[in-house]
Amino acid sequence: MTKHMTEQRTGQRTGQRTGHRTEDIRPEPAHLLIGCGVVAAAALSGIWAPVNLVLIVSLFVLLRVCWLEDNISNDLIGRDSLPGGYVNTAIRRGNFVRQWLGREPAEDASKMPPHHLATVMRAEIQVWACMLLGICATALAQAGPLGTVTNLVLGGVLFVLALRRADRLMVSLAHCAEGRALPQRLLLPTHRRAGDTD
Repeated sequence: MTKHMTEQRTGQRTGQRTGHRTEDIRPEPAHLLIGCGVVAAAALSGIWAPVNLVLIVSLFVLLRVCWLEDNISNDLIGRDSLPGGYVNTAIRRGNFVRQWLGREPAEDASKMPPHHLATVMRAEIQVWACMLLGICATALAQAGPLGTVTNLVLGGVLFVLALRRADRLMVSLAHCAEGRALPQRLLLPTHRRAGDTD
């Protein structure tokens, strides 16, 4: 958690594009509960879930994460307005909510700034990452092929990684709750952040 807070302070240099510094927004206790709850629920699911089911779920989660990462990196970063395809999708989604649920959407996503939408997508990626690492941690610990001790050690490592992703999720949820975008550096995947050793 300390390492990621350092990353936030470093990221404030690129936060000028979104009009605020990252440390101005503090995560609430509810955001911590959400992150830890996602990890805990996934870890408990990994106890009873068959290994084949874990592998299938993991595949679909990875596909979803790759799709979101591609959207953030290639369609949203560095733009001043949403691409036309995103606007049309948001309009159709709003019409669906009105027609089938009989209520107005909470907000007009078609008018959302690109970096705000990218922040929402980054938060979703982090939720999926917490779930994936949590379920794989317990599944590996109890049914891994490398021996009891090795399985437990690797499972513990995955669980720690899941908690670190929960730490990042807290920051993204705090920004979403405030209606602000993450600094551009924190929107990018870790391997594309210059100077990042995480």
